[in-house]
Amino acid sequence: MKANMNELHTLHKKLADYYMDALESGEDLSSGNLAAINAFLKNNNIQVDVVEATPGQNLTFKLRELVEASAKEA
Repeated sequence: MKANMNELHTLHKKLADYYMDALESGEDLSSGNLAAINAFLKNNNIQVDVVEATPGQNLTFKLRELVEASAKEA
């Protein structure tokens, strides 16, 4: 039995909420979790044009720091 569009939308929203909660928790995220979040954004064509001193730039720097720190631990 195939999922209907409503079920797929619900699943997508729950996954997006899960990833947002993980990022906002302040907990250390594994490189796998960061890769999954990045893949989710990429697969949904989410792109940010980073402009200096914007929240997008701050997020970019924070994600870069998390990925680099995770890579050093591995």
